[in-house]
Formats: sequence, C-alpha cells, structure tokens
Amino acid sequence: MIRKLYSGRWASWLLLPFLALIVSCNNDDEDGEPPRPTENIVDIINDTEGLDSLIVSLGIVTEESNVLINRLATTEHTVFAPNNEAFVNLLNAIGLERMSELSEGLLSDILFYHLIPNAIYEFNEIDSALTAYNLSQVFPTLEGDSIRLNEASQLSPTYVVAPDLQASNGVIHVVNEVLLPPAITAGSSTNPSLASTFGTVAGLMPTVGLFGGVTTMNNLFINRGYRSLLTGTSPNTFLSPVNGAFDNFFFTSQENAENTIDYHIIEGNADFASAGRTINTLLGQPIYITIDGNSLFLNGTFAADLGFTSSNGRIVHLGGVLRPAEPIIDVVNFADGSSAASYTIFLTALEETGVDLGTNKTIFMPTDAAFEAAGLVVSIDSAARLDPAFLSNVLQTHVFEGINFSADVVAAESVSTTALNGTPLTITLVSGTDGGTLTVDDANPETETANVVDFDYLSTSGVVHAIDQVLLPTP
Repeated sequence: MIRKLYSGRWASWLLLPFLALIVSCNNDDEDGEPPRPTENIVDIINDTEGLDSLIVSLGIVTEESNVLINRLATTEHTVFAPNNEAFVNLLNAIGLERMSELSEGLLSDILFYHLIPNAIYEFNEIDSALTAYNLSQVFPTLEGDSIRLNEASQLSPTYVVAPDLQASNGVIHVVNEVLLPPAITAGSSTNPSLASTFGTVAGLMPTVGLFGGVTTMNNLFINRGYRSLLTGTSPNTFLSPVNGAFDNFFFTSQENAENTIDYHIIEGNADFASAGRTINTLLGQPIYITIDGNSLFLNGTFAADLGFTSSNGRIVHLGGVLRPAEPIIDVVNFADGSSAASYTIFLTALEETGVDLGTNKTIFMPTDAAFEAAGLVVSIDSAARLDPAFLSNVLQTHVFEGINFSADVVAAESVSTTALNGTPLTITLVSGTDGGTLTVDDANPETETANVVDFDYLSTSGVVHAIDQVLLPTP
C-alpha cells in the first residue's frame, strides 16, 4: 500500500521537496560550511554598525581611483576592520582631527596592512594557538609586510571584538585598534619609530597630508640635527613649507641651507596675532607678519595656521620657502637663477654706481628686458657706460622707505609713497580673474605703468620685487 501510494507521477511530486532537502544537507556535509552570503566585503562594511570611519578612510584612498573598492568587492580577502573607536585612538595619538588630514600614502599603507589578499581565514584558524580574541599570528598583507596584530610596537593590545562577519568574497574581523605596519613602527636609536613619537611634532610632521604634506621640511629639520627639538618637551613653532614649494627652490650654499632651516623655527608657541610687525626666529632674524582679515602671511608668503598642535609645539604650513635676508647682490643672483627673467643689468648697475640702498627699504628691480626696452643697457665697456650720476638717480627711483611685501600692498589695495630721489610712486592692486596684479606708477608721462612680475625677495637692504618696466625720475 505504501509503495503504491508513492508510485507514479504523484509520488514523484510528493518526493521532490524531500529530495531537495536531502541534496542540500548532503552538500553542506560535503563542503563543510553553509553557502556564503551574496553581499561582498564592501557591502558588509557599509552595513555593519560602528565602521563609519573605515568607510570614510577607504573613500579617501579611492577618491582618485576605485581600484581598492573594486578589489574588495570582487577579490577574496580577509579584512581586519578597525572600529570607530580605533580610529579615534589613532587620531588622538597622532594629533590630528580627521583621517583626511593624514598623508595619503601613509593612510594607504595603514589600510593595506589590514587586508590579507587571496585568502579567507576564519577566526578559529587565526586564533587556534592563542587565548581567545588575542592576536599575534603572522599573515602576509596587501601592504607587503606580514601582519602582527599584538606587537609591543602597536599603540595598545589589539583584540577582535566581532569575528567572522561573512561576505561573498571573504571574511571580516572587527578589531579595536588601527594596526600600524612595520614601516611606521620600526625605529632605531638615531631614528625613533613614528609610533614612539606620536603626540610630538616628530610624529605629526610625517603624518600630515594636507596640501601635499611637509615631509621635505621634516627631513631638513632632521638632517640639520634638530630631532631633539621635534621630540623634546619645550614647545616650538615649526614653519613648514609644503613639499611642492621646493620644486623650483635651491640652496646656494651649505651655510644658506642651515640658515634657511633655522629661519623656519620660532621658539615657543608663536602668537602671530599679537606679535606685531615681526617675530624672531631661531636664526636670530625676524620674520615679517601681515594679517589680512583672517589670512596670515609671513614675509608675504601665505601661512596656514590650522591648529596642528602636539605636546611640544605646532606646525604652520607655508605656501613657499622663506629665505633669510642676504646682501642684495646675493638676492639678485638667486632671483636670476630661479626665475625665467634675468636681472644681470640691475646687478651691474648697482655695482657700477655703488649706490647705498641702506636698510628697511622696498626695492623694485627691473628685468634685463625692461632696461633694454628703455635704452638703458649698462655695460662695463667704458664706451657704453652711462653717466653714473644719472644711473644712480634712476636706481633711487626704484627705492622707498619701509618694507612692503606683496601681501601688505594687497591688504592696503594701494600704497602711495615717495622714492629716495623724491619721485612720487603709487603701488596698486589691480583686480582680475586670476586674483589681481600689482602695478607701479612713477608719475612720469614718458614711462608706462610697471607690472610686478616677481616679488618678496628679502635682502639686508629690504624687500625686493621684480618689475617689467624701468621707472624714471620725475622730469
């Protein structure tokens, strides 16, 4: 009777669900694990509470390219995912407020150190020889080094707080600390590890990625022998040009290099707002301060004082490298070698006349092309030499009392003054789509208004700006 009841077409229909169940159970037994979820690693991270900071950090690294996100969405990985608290701990240790301030290369290395590629390791595999949730196993990571999660060089002991979050292409283990690769934690007696200097300027400078980072200046400080200042207890303010500022910059000598580095350190926590016109540096030379609204300029160079503060001082980003004051002949030679224009005629004129420029002046330096256009080519050939008295008068038309950097003129919009020889001068900011141009008018109807084409070279005589016309004395 039973066989008959389950024979034929009806029997087959009734047995299908049971057969399917048996097949499913058999597959589970054969595979040793249930089917994987359909959501990939990226989906699981996005859906898991407490991983918001990791999501933001992954977005920073992949802002220019989606390679990392695509990899995590399609390729097998074991992921150690720091929770939000872990990122807070790291930022507090470094002295930053958000992960976007971290150097992109350093952030990439840190994130890659949390990814074991082309493998899926369940927590019981990782923890098989250890106490529960305490990690010190070694696994190769995407960063290139083998992961060591509970090394003494890490910020603190690392624990898995949520293991085995399954994804279609891997597994995620949530951890309570951001893991630091050996490139960060390794150090020596002469070169302490970054981890050991977290909380100091020495730890802050290589980690900050804003405006392209300040690692070039950091290396200059270290090579100058100032690691003790970067790691010490006494506060200092470190003026730090961004890496791009060094693209067209060069030191003229070893002494110039050392002086330039010293010129970027201010003892104590500098208060630019109340310092007045100048503030002194470790070199002993002052830096000139301009405050235009909420903008700070040092020697005419934009300075971003954004609160990157540590236990022993702070970093102030600079848009350019500050050169300490040198004799004007050295300054003209540097300008001649670092810009497209040439200033050899102006230099020859200074030497020919021996004019005394004094100190605390603003000086306009015409280009060679400007001298040639004005018919005032100076030569050491006696036949072509101009009358020294006339040439001295021309040079004095380019000099007036007081130091005015470009930022000072921009802040004032217009400066009216008198040259050393009594010629009226007006320096004006002419607004434009590119931010504006500085012009100089000598009130001489025979000359055209000059444009400032290069600016803010500091000399022992004052600040020097290059112009594209020769200024002539008032008739």
